[in-house]
Amino acid sequence: MLSRYMTMMLSKKSIEYNFSRIFALIFGLTLYLATTAIFAQPSQRVLLSGDIITETQQLSIREQLDVISHINSQRSADAKILIDELEQLHAKQPLTNINALRLTLLHCFNLLEFNEFNQAIVLAKQGESIARQFKYDTARPYFIQCQAAAHQSLGNILQEQLLTEDALRLAKRYSEKQAIVNSLFLSSSQNTSLENYNQSIEDLRLALDIFSDAQAQFQDWYLVPKSYLLSEIANVFFSMGDLKEALHFAELTYEDSSTFGKLEFAFAINLARISITLNDREKVLYYLEKAETAKSKNTSERDLTTSNSLLASVYLYVGDYDIAEQLSLSSIELFKKYQEPINVMRIKRTLAKVYFAQNKDNQALSLLNEIIEQATELEQFSDLEEFNQVISQYYAEQNQFESAYQFQVQRFDAAKQATAKLNNAHFMQYKARITAQSEASTPPEKPVSNINQNLTITALIILLLSVGLVLFLARKPQRLNSVNAQEEDQQQRIDNMLDNAKQGHYQLSMLLININHNNIADIPFIIPRLKNTLREQDQLFRHNTNELIIILPHASSVGAARVITQIEQVLGEWKSEIKVNIGMASLQQLDTFEVLVKKAVLNQLNKIKSQEKSNSPDEN
Repeated sequence: MLSRYMTMMLSKKSIEYNFSRIFALIFGLTLYLATTAIFAQPSQRVLLSGDIITETQQLSIREQLDVISHINSQRSADAKILIDELEQLHAKQPLTNINALRLTLLHCFNLLEFNEFNQAIVLAKQGESIARQFKYDTARPYFIQCQAAAHQSLGNILQEQLLTEDALRLAKRYSEKQAIVNSLFLSSSQNTSLENYNQSIEDLRLALDIFSDAQAQFQDWYLVPKSYLLSEIANVFFSMGDLKEALHFAELTYEDSSTFGKLEFAFAINLARISITLNDREKVLYYLEKAETAKSKNTSERDLTTSNSLLASVYLYVGDYDIAEQLSLSSIELFKKYQEPINVMRIKRTLAKVYFAQNKDNQALSLLNEIIEQATELEQFSDLEEFNQVISQYYAEQNQFESAYQFQVQRFDAAKQATAKLNNAHFMQYKARITAQSEASTPPEKPVSNINQNLTITALIILLLSVGLVLFLARKPQRLNSVNAQEEDQQQRIDNMLDNAKQGHYQLSMLLININHNNIADIPFIIPRLKNTLREQDQLFRHNTNELIIILPHASSVGAARVITQIEQVLGEWKSEIKVNIGMASLQQLDTFEVLVKKAVLNQLNKIKSQEKSNSPDEN
């Protein structure tokens, strides 16, 4: 059909007629590509089918790869069967280069589901090498992400961070939105573990913003389930102590369409554990029942082992000690089989709590002393801190205060070492980013073919934009040194204001103003208007592209709220379409600037949530 349009265009001599035909061709081709990507998504019926292997084998090779991609995290065993059969087919009748490359990629991510991390790293390196060979550079960030995820599971922090930064850089270079989402998810997991909650939320927010575009990407490679992003947001809120928001996002996760198979169990048990923290027994029992129903979907022995270890802690809470003991003992044996000493330690902690509940104190104490020794050898200081707390609490309840004090001292020492380890991880993250930035500043590689930019019109637009950008930059004065100096000076001024408030023991509040991306061009006009609403001692700073910081010395939370009202009124009178989200935080004695920013971001998110609830119709 497209060739017929081309013949018709060439047969006409009218320029206007030709132009209209060219426009129609471009529009039709764009529509075709968009609908192809949309309809390429496997149906939910196929993904949930009881006979998914047979049904998938009746599809084309590309469609089979799409199904594997969509069930890898949920029905990993079925995905493995489909991968093995396609690899056997490829050995007899070679697939196209691009399908063979994607099959290798999906095999890599499937290995992660079965804890074959070292094998995944080897396969990922081979896959990236093949991608270079075939000039499919757009596939490279995905193989790097598979390596990064494997290193994350192995605890190789520096390698993980270097690879994640490299993958994100390449994903942005080739406009691979699926790869960008995957990298942002990996980055958010890193930042959550390093307690960089503000950055983690930003990563996840951006990933969710572009998720629909990533799903519609012309060439599918691999995309993490949306439920993973929602679950990580719940994890961030839980880590920050905001249990209400953690529960809200955990419920959204459970209701998402990508939550099926073994993810249904994982997210049900996560809801049960959040409910335990909230001491909501009714909900714990509800989600425990859901988890037990979904447990059979964990088809591999390794998945069942993890399931049993998680269920044990829930049964301990509801008082079914015999079941909790049985699940713990079976999990310990299987974790030993899979040579996972850290997981063995953690389930032994649960078993020790079960023994305490069963009045088997000697067995519990023996287990705790054993895992304290193991945690010390493995340098698992966060676990060591918790183990010492459990045993210290026991001795305190027995009025053996000298022993309780001894284990509290050990707990504080473990906490100190955990903090040092965390700081070291922060340094490695910083080092990884510096390395990535230095690599990004080197001359780019020679352009190669990009299967997501194979339309001539797209390439032409990119070329024109690039020329415009080069011309703009050529005329723009180079002021990098002065900009860096200004940033350092700004941070020093902020730190001085916080230190003065702490030393003078007076109140200080901070406002974080997030400006909608559509209004970024208005910031130079917004700043002077904001300054006119402030007192002489108040200071306004540009935090990043779309955020402003206002420091309010001698201002309580009530005073800061009044300033927010004034700001919203001034901006609303100036331009009604201006959209800002203002978060507030009040300084405490131990707070740093980073802590204040995290508090302000949390305040912003709570406001958004409150607005959503107030705008939603009342439920009957």
